[in-house]
Amino acid sequence: MRLAGIFALALLALAPQAASAQGCEIVRLGADFTAGDLSGSAPAEGVLCYDLRFGQGQNISVELVSGENVTVSAPGYYDARNDRMYLGDLPGRLELRVFQLMRSATPQPFALRIRFEPPGNG
Repeated sequence: MRLAGIFALALLALAPQAASAQGCEIVRLGADFTAGDLSGSAPAEGVLCYDLRFGQGQNISVELVSGENVTVSAPGYYDARNDRMYLGDLPGRLELRVFQLMRSATPQPFALRIRFEPPGNG
């Protein structure tokens, strides 16, 4: 039961908030966040952008856990990946861009798993 509560809190922490100046949706990850999924649909044209915010020095992994023809980029770190990315000692923000690898006529559903990782795993 406690695990279900933690997961529910994680999902709330991943709820996108108001858009930032660059057109990214802000997602605030609190100190109690451990892991959760960020779901959406990659548009037929264009990119979805998420601006993750969290404590400075955090290690994070990002993994595309569902979605076909979908990829994710973390500008300045990784480009067009669909496997698990580890990012360490981050400055408190991370931009993620989700888009279709080969453009299709319809949006493509996806889910990204975001995890805070212990030191040494970044």
